Amino acid sequence: ELGYLRTLKSMSLYGNKLSGEIPKSLSQLNNLIEMDLSQNELHGSIPEGIGDLPKLEALHLFGNNLSGSVPRKLGTNGKLQFLDLSGNNLTGTCHSHWEAASP
Repeated sequence: ELGYLRTLKSMSLYGNKLSGEIPKSLSQLNNLIEMDLSQNELHGSIPEGIGDLPKLEALHLFGNNLSGSVPRKLGTNGKLQFLDLSGNNLTGTCHSHWEAASP
């Protein structure tokens, strides 16, 4: 039902012990600027449509049990400035138009 919140700009559900997969309906939140689903018990893959969110600047998905490959569209989303996928079981190669930032 979160997909119906079309005017939502920021969503933080950090550390709520949420389980299951990331709902594909979150790809409909076209006004979302920041999404934080970190430190939950989410599994499955990252929905491809998350990379299509036109205003998304920050995506925090660290500390879950996500698997599969990182959606290519995340690397080509020109608005995305912060992406943290650490602490998951993701595979494959990250494709990006960004240059790696120095820590």
